[in-house]
Amino acid sequence: MRVTKLLRAAVLAAALLCTTGCSAFLAEEDLYQLPEMPKDYQDLTSQTQAVIDQGAEYSAPLTGENIQNIQLQDLDGDGESESALAFFRMGGEEKPLKIYIYRQHEDSYELQSVIEGAGTNIHSVSYVNLDDDPDKEIVVSWQISEKVYLLAAYSVAPDQVVELFSTDYTSYQIMDMDQNGDQEIVVLKAATEGGGDMELYNFNGGMMQMQSSAPLSAGITDVAEGELRRGYLKGLVPALFLTCAYGETGNSSITDIFAWDTATQTLSNVTLDKEQGFSASTWGYYSVVGPTDIDKDSIMEIPISTAIQEYRQTSSASNFWINRWYKYDIKGTAWPVFTTYYNNQDGWYLILPDHWLGNITLSRNDAAGGGERAVVFSYWEGDNSVEPIPFLTIYRLSGSNRETRAKLPGRFLLGDSGEDEPSILYAAKFEENSWDCGLDEESLKESFQVIRADWDGLS
Repeated sequence: MRVTKLLRAAVLAAALLCTTGCSAFLAEEDLYQLPEMPKDYQDLTSQTQAVIDQGAEYSAPLTGENIQNIQLQDLDGDGESESALAFFRMGGEEKPLKIYIYRQHEDSYELQSVIEGAGTNIHSVSYVNLDDDPDKEIVVSWQISEKVYLLAAYSVAPDQVVELFSTDYTSYQIMDMDQNGDQEIVVLKAATEGGGDMELYNFNGGMMQMQSSAPLSAGITDVAEGELRRGYLKGLVPALFLTCAYGETGNSSITDIFAWDTATQTLSNVTLDKEQGFSASTWGYYSVVGPTDIDKDSIMEIPISTAIQEYRQTSSASNFWINRWYKYDIKGTAWPVFTTYYNNQDGWYLILPDHWLGNITLSRNDAAGGGERAVVFSYWEGDNSVEPIPFLTIYRLSGSNRETRAKLPGRFLLGDSGEDEPSILYAAKFEENSWDCGLDEESLKESFQVIRADWDGLS
């Protein structure tokens, strides 16, 4: 039985006793005493305290879903969380980081094995089934120094720890890349001079072995700062999307897409142009948004950013950008989705009709105080001798009078920030006797979206 369940049961029992007249049976001072902890919890606490008494301190993983000092896990796959893992740092030792693994036997815990690692911190830990057995393996990221990490996987048994593999890495993901039902470890390794490789490790012959690798685009820089995301290609093919800065100036970015090629049984950078040495189709100037399932069809889309020409622009830096979105297939073919103006600063985006492209310019008309931020869409064909004709304004409204301002003449509500009492409202207004943009209130509402927190494309 899980310690947490026993603990909850003990507390609940005490509470129920008090609601049925416990004061008739307990002394006054007993009413303020905590209920006695279950014996297995007491035993586990005693054993971990003994490690601390030897000079250790708790050292929980820094990142990920599992960041507690003591974690209950079902390592043998029987449906019961009878294993407890405690994370320590023991100063003065060659391998100061320790993971003590205890196994529950009735009302007590026994020390099963200890995993040791070098470095300054345990960066993360995951519990994953990497082979055909029901047992889970333990994948640990050891932080060696500020920017150096070591990834390792372990199989544990009583008095035995088997290291299945270890490698340095820049980033990694655990996923069923080849869709065979087993989890693989995909490791990104950045080269110091730029570029690098993506490596896929699979369970084979009792160990995790590198099965295949694929190169990153030549010219990629700042790989360590890049974003490695999971998602799907067309046909729901699992893939990894790596977006990094590109080129010496660093003012552009590029996305490499990695997937398992069933025809060649290899990991492939599907967007890599082998003649040019980089993913030319995903190159673009920096955008405020990266790969996202923008149309919510479970397939990741890639944005390619293009600056919007501004009326009598005085600066070389562009203030407004459109994003053309594409989804990809396993062959690296790009399929257009739609085009958006993505306003990350104000928290919304708008799907643009095709006939707007090349015929509009944008400007801001923000009110003093910050409670009303507005983007103005104007018809303009690019001739600085002809003034743009405003036809639509979209507002971001905050502050105590936001509802009143959303109902000003000509304005209508587009959406809100999503709380029970929304702190931000979005409204719009069409200009009268202006350019016929092809949208009305209903179609504008359908094209307008509030930016929500994004999610990983794979479950």
